[in-house]
Amino acid sequence: MYKSMSNNLTLEQEFRLAVKYRKQIAKVKNIQSRKLLLVTLKRMMLQDNMIKFFIRNRNLNNNN
Repeated sequence: MYKSMSNNLTLEQEFRLAVKYRKQIAKVKNIQSRKLLLVTLKRMMLQDNMIKFFIRNRNLNNNN
């Protein structure tokens, strides 16, 4: 019915977190704030992946 949906980030998203966002977050002075920003970014990316998955697969459910 549905293609497999994983709760993983794409390679591109992992790269963005590892390089682009970490450089920007490193400017934040508080360590707890940095950790929270990284967790929040990752969750937002995962949510984006889930939304994309459901949009791509919305018509599959209507065919039954």
